[in-house]
Amino acid sequence: MGTENRQAFIAALARAHGSRLRRFLELKLRGASADASDLVQDVYLRLLRMPRHETIRSPQAYLFTVARNVLYEHRLSHASAPKAVEMDEVLAEIEAYVQDDAGAYIDAVRQLEQFDQALSGVSPRAYATFVLQRRYGYTLDEIARQLGVSRPMVKKYLAKAVEHCRQHFEGVR
Repeated sequence: MGTENRQAFIAALARAHGSRLRRFLELKLRGASADASDLVQDVYLRLLRMPRHETIRSPQAYLFTVARNVLYEHRLSHASAPKAVEMDEVLAEIEAYVQDDAGAYIDAVRQLEQFDQALSGVSPRAYATFVLQRRYGYTLDEIARQLGVSRPMVKKYLAKAVEHCRQHFEGVR
């Protein structure tokens, strides 16, 4: 009896709020609709595991609370392993700028290798913050949302990465 009631409860929630839940997650994920589909499914699975659904006073509010928690965990799992910067892509970009000057190309590659070496000593989040801000032009607020941390924490990560690079390059010169 409990499982059938719970399934009916979830089905009613899905009918009433499913499209809004999907739009909410897509907006928060910035258009990554493949991830949004998985997260919608995770939300409903968590609701199915809930032992006493009849105690929920506001099903819509509860649905979106669960969705925020699923989204938060999704961001944490993706933030713990920052995306690696493909050196081939960066080198191809540099090559496009310095095709005519082999010396400039070699110098640019050397500088990139030094930056990569300097950043190897910082935490993964500080590394991701530095790359997202300096390489891809993300704002501090965008990085905070991406990593699931506060804006002041992003500033701390960035300061650590910059200071680490500064110390590294003082030793190189």
